This record gives sequence, structure tokens and C-alpha cells, in this order.
Amino acid sequence: MSGAELGGKALWTLMPIGAMYGVVAVVVFRRFAGKAPIRRLVNQVLAHVMELGLFLDSPGLVLGAARDLLRANVRLLRLVILPGGILALLFAFLFPVLNAIYGRAPLPAGEASVVTIQMKDGAMPAVQLEAPAGIVVETPGVRVLRDRQISWRVRPLRQSSGGLKFRIQDRVVTANMHGFFLRDPAIRSIEIRYPKAAILGLPWLAWFAIGSSVAAVVFGLCWRR
Repeated sequence: MSGAELGGKALWTLMPIGAMYGVVAVVVFRRFAGKAPIRRLVNQVLAHVMELGLFLDSPGLVLGAARDLLRANVRLLRLVILPGGILALLFAFLFPVLNAIYGRAPLPAGEASVVTIQMKDGAMPAVQLEAPAGIVVETPGVRVLRDRQISWRVRPLRQSSGGLKFRIQDRVVTANMHGFFLRDPAIRSIEIRYPKAAILGLPWLAWFAIGSSVAAVVFGLCWRR
């Protein structure tokens, strides 16, 4: 399935999110690590690296500089591990949502895709897929017992915003076209194969990194004043 270009409109909505993440990153590091200790340790690391280059002819001095470099790196790691962990958890929360919006393009009309549900165990109850108006289910569910999966081939005839309905025994599970669904005791996940998307030729993660980095630098400089 070929990729798609989301264009500059998507960039205008993504960049503010990246900028806010960059600002939060500065606040978190200032709060939990402190600017002065990090700067001091970074300077120590750079000084020990320079020592390694200056005293290559003196093995004793090189070993001492390597030991001090390791200690400085360990102290630096202790300072950044908490704020780094906080930011990693925040990004882990943001990634699925942002990737669903900016990482995948809508299903193009007339092009087939595959919908797959991952069951939680090997019981594999009977499941029927019902698609909204504008989307045709072209195949019956193909069951792969070994992987506990059921897959259907679907084809959108036009743009559709309705949800997919999975009939399982006496209940109905509804998933939107991004695969998000209310939890069900039998289903682990629902996957819809979308074409990959780009924003002005780059993946959304690249623009997110650019926006957050620029915002972090600018906000950090302004805070220093």
C-alpha cells in the first residue's frame, strides 16, 4: 500500500504539540535535575574526554581520566534518569494518538485493505464483521488458529466515518476506523492496515522532534534571562 502526503495543514496542528512537549521537557529537567548540576557534570565529562586525548603517551593518566569520565557519566545518568523517565512515559501516552492521526493516511477509495483482530486465547469464537456504508467487506473472516487471528479484506468505495462492528456471540464490539475500541474480554487488539503518511516528505516524528527541540532551546534561553 503506497504512502500518502498529509501536507502543510497537518504540520500546523502537529508543531504546537511538539513545542508544548519541548517546553514541558525543560520544566521537568529544571525541576527534577537542576540546571547547575547538569552543566557542571557535562563540563566534567568534556574535560575528561580532552584529558584522554592529551595524555595518550601516559597510560597512568589515561586510565585515571577514563575512571573519572566513567564516574562523571554515572553521576550524570543519576540526575537525568528521573526526568527522562517522566518524559518517556508522557511520550508513550502521546505516541499512539499522534501516530494514528499523523502516521497513517485515510484509506483511499477503491483500494483494498485488511482488518485483523487478535484474540486473547485459543477459544476463537465465531466473529462477524459489519462495515459502515461506503465500505465493502469482500471476504469472510480468515482464521489463523496458531496466531489466534481473524482477518477480512475490506474496500472503501468512498470516504466513510462510521465504525466497524464485530459481532461476537451475544455482544457487538465497535471499533472506529483508527482501530480504537472498547475493551472486550475476547479481543486483544484490532488492526487496520493504513497507508503510511508523511508531512512535507518527512515522517511526523521528525517534525515532532524539530518542534520540541526548537521550543526547548528557545524556552530555556528565555528562562535563563
